[in-house]
Amino acid sequence: MKGLNFKPLFLSVFILILYGLIFLGQYYMNGSFIYLIFGLFVLVLAYGVVMKSKAAITVALLFSAFEFLMALFYLMSGAVLYAVDAVMSFLLLHDLIGYIEESQKQEKEETSGN
Repeated sequence: MKGLNFKPLFLSVFILILYGLIFLGQYYMNGSFIYLIFGLFVLVLAYGVVMKSKAAITVALLFSAFEFLMALFYLMSGAVLYAVDAVMSFLLLHDLIGYIEESQKQEKEETSGN
């Protein structure tokens, strides 16, 4: 049985869209505009990652690292439900870092081949 062959950054885009929808849901429930701003920001990041923009991938990497750090802090304080957030952030980090390593390897091969 072969492993799952996802398209590059499929998981990252899925998780970013999920984050965006969660933020927009929080905006709908609470009415706080900060959730609307973050929801739209994350959805724009997801679009940038789909287009493989280097700036969007870098910002998404920083966003997921900060989100992972905050989720770990909440886990240490005893909020067990933040384990889901930590797993989502970790998967996002893993996918983005793997894509960056793969693209750098391909870029290095192209430059050494010439």
